[in-house]
Amino acid sequence: MAGGRRPPGDPAVDTGLGDGASHATPLTFRVALRRIGTVVVLTAAVLALGAANGVGPLAQVTPPDQVTDPREMLARSLQATIDASSVHLEASVTGHVPGALVGRADPAVELNGTLAAMDLRPQDARSHLLVTSAPLGIQLESLSLWDKLAYRESGGPWTAGSVAGVVAGKGIDANPMTLVDRLRAWLAAPGAPVPTTSDVSCAAPSGRCHQVRLAAGSAPGDILLRLFPSGAAAGIGATTTDVLLQTDAATLQPARLVLGVRNAASSLAVTVTIDASNWDWPSVIPDPPG
Repeated sequence: MAGGRRPPGDPAVDTGLGDGASHATPLTFRVALRRIGTVVVLTAAVLALGAANGVGPLAQVTPPDQVTDPREMLARSLQATIDASSVHLEASVTGHVPGALVGRADPAVELNGTLAAMDLRPQDARSHLLVTSAPLGIQLESLSLWDKLAYRESGGPWTAGSVAGVVAGKGIDANPMTLVDRLRAWLAAPGAPVPTTSDVSCAAPSGRCHQVRLAAGSAPGDILLRLFPSGAAAGIGATTTDVLLQTDAATLQPARLVLGVRNAASSLAVTVTIDASNWDWPSVIPDPPG
């Protein structure tokens, strides 16, 4: 581990994101901000926190350009993200969700036009996230450092929180120390979905990617739904998630990740596309306020 790292500081007193939102903000906005913000901010923070704590194996036996098992491509791509000194992510969201999930009275809310830009510095557990969504009417900025989170809307006052507070009582294992090992164990379990791979041209630095496809079943989407209030998610039912990963054939650093999540009734059908770039570039991310 690099010099100067330390364990996470004292846990924040907040129980999650959004509890301190301004009372002048409309209720529907506050609810949407809290629910959408919880998911995206937690994802950034756990990735950053996991890396700084040294997730995964200390040594990699097979060079990345010689990995042929698509299950190991998935695990090593997560490991490569965790091992990076910095990476920039651009994400777009399309599809629709039930209005109740984001605090709206509408039967369905379209998410097309929802965008996110994220800078991660995994080695010292920092993240900076910007989310804009015209259909949800939100502009969210967040900063994380170790377990500490802070977020604000459209340049307003910051609200403090913590990773532990976000997942408290949700039955979610957010321990970043075991992310890669848990992914490997899940893929190796009897009856686990089997990924497939093919080689394609891509936007990675080498110009060549392994394209891995995985029908991941219900687990990923169902875990994310736990972050929402139980009443809001109750009518959604089981979900299915399809994963498409394009990872650099030379380094196994991800170039593109596409996640498709839907339920049987098609009341929830969301596609998230994430493009990664600027691996190990200089990056300045300030401490979260508060």
